[in-house]
Amino acid sequence: MDLPTTLQVITTAAVVVGVIFGLLQVRQALQARRDYAAVEVVRSVQAQEVQDAVDRILRLPKDADPEVIRSDPALSQAANLVYFAAEMFGSIVYEGVVELHTLDRMVGGWVRATWQRLRRWVEAERVDKQTPNVAEWWQWLYEMLEADPDPGKLAGVHISYRGRVRR
Repeated sequence: MDLPTTLQVITTAAVVVGVIFGLLQVRQALQARRDYAAVEVVRSVQAQEVQDAVDRILRLPKDADPEVIRSDPALSQAANLVYFAAEMFGSIVYEGVVELHTLDRMVGGWVRATWQRLRRWVEAERVDKQTPNVAEWWQWLYEMLEADPDPGKLAGVHISYRGRVRR
């Protein structure tokens, strides 16, 4: 092989290696972003006020009467706190910051359960505020979780993932 051909082969190989390295770096950066976002989801739901709000909402029956929620200031505050948290979760799943199944494993149970209890309240808020945008991401997230649940949600993680560790 002559010198120009050898240099061209070396240059092409260097470019290919550089592109592969760049793609790996982008992949690692995206994974780091997802990991960070997942940690932030956990951190946000660890706040005592969110835990208390979820607990209060879970004491309601499914499809609770909106007037019961509106007439109790503490219950109304809890509903709004859960609503804003669920809106954030829906938005970050849609944007691809956190994968649907990751979020489902972390908070999917209470996102579903609180939606089932507050659905009528959300619908009433939409009518009162004359906007379909109230809790739109929460409803979207609920529907996505129902359509494509993490496999562990069907039988329970303790059964579905018995003896497995994700790496």
